[in-house]
Amino acid sequence: MPEKINFTKAVLEALEPPNTGRRYVYDTKISGLLIMVTPPGARSFQVRKHIDGKAARVTLGRFPAMTIVQAREKALAELSQIASTHQTSNQKRAEVRQFDNLTLGKAFQDYTRSHKNLKQTTIKDYERSVRVGFPDWQELPLSKITREMVETRHRERSEHSEARANNEMRVLRCIFNYAAEEYLDKAGKPIITTNPVKRLSHSRAWNRVDRKKTIISNEDLPAWFQAVDTLPEWYGGGLAHKARVYFLLTLFNGYRRSECSGLLWENVDLKTRVARLEDTKNHLSHELPLTTFTHHLLAEWQTWTGQGSGLVFRATDNQSPLSSVEAVIHAIREKTGIQWAMHDLRRTFTTTAENIGVRGYTLKRLINHKTGAADVTGGYIVTDLESLREPMQTITDRLLTLTSGKLPTSKTAPAASNT
Repeated sequence: MPEKINFTKAVLEALEPPNTGRRYVYDTKISGLLIMVTPPGARSFQVRKHIDGKAARVTLGRFPAMTIVQAREKALAELSQIASTHQTSNQKRAEVRQFDNLTLGKAFQDYTRSHKNLKQTTIKDYERSVRVGFPDWQELPLSKITREMVETRHRERSEHSEARANNEMRVLRCIFNYAAEEYLDKAGKPIITTNPVKRLSHSRAWNRVDRKKTIISNEDLPAWFQAVDTLPEWYGGGLAHKARVYFLLTLFNGYRRSECSGLLWENVDLKTRVARLEDTKNHLSHELPLTTFTHHLLAEWQTWTGQGSGLVFRATDNQSPLSSVEAVIHAIREKTGIQWAMHDLRRTFTTTAENIGVRGYTLKRLINHKTGAADVTGGYIVTDLESLREPMQTITDRLLTLTSGKLPTSKTAPAASNT
């Protein structure tokens, strides 16, 4: 046990020096204050503290030149500084632990929750990017993801798909940018100070991916149309009827696939021949007049399904929008030898419109493209819905001429509960 006494001048003057080594006597009033006595009889006040996790004694001054009162005051100041340093150290360690607990998966969850304006389709695409692009990084702290790791992973993923590798890294970049603003220490400074995805720009490693320009050519349209129109005959099943209407409506209305699958019967007015999309890419509602063909198509489909409300195209759960049509697309490719994707239908609609002279603001209105802020003239043009009927019908007539030259054969079938 350490030797302890109440420091007084008389008591300290009476302390017997040791024969060898050092004699340490602690003060009973100030914890950590002590006096060291050497064999020659020299006496020095010291304070015992921890430096870098190790115990150490720091000399305050010699007795009696330094009085007991002075020693106690200096000891308190020294110990206060130690306590402050220790608290700061603990805070830093806590921040480090918080930083280590901030995994990629946690940051991504926070990102999607905070961005309430993200569409479900966008969130699903982001989730796929994180799940497929970084399956082994989910539990990895953001602090452990280095520039070299990003560059290596981008190179590996590019071997599978250059476009997808770029998209995955853009999502990762968004997560790091979000983390840099969201997670701050107690001083208000960012915990995340660098974005490792910047390495791709520095090293010019981003893949150059040209925008797709594929359409279904005029030469291929008859075969494609024939295969789609007869899906119920050769593909079979309830999905064949649904996919037939879905593909044809996407082509003849120039819809995006996700917007077409989200169409509601409440927004289809077969009497006034108008269809309205609510949840579009640019967040604006999109109304289009129905042509003789699209009106016939939707009226026939409503009769077949017996539905007057909810989604026009439903998934197998009968509640969510139709999305899984890749198997049907693949079957049509195999049957016709035509390599096509859903967005090719929208490009085919737009190209057909352009070729027959439907251009400018009218075409932008038909495909629901925003007029840029710099386009002052466009801001003054208000396109009436009725003024779109003629160009829409002209485009439909041209597409029918290119495909079969007539309305498709009516596809009647017994009503089904799960369509």
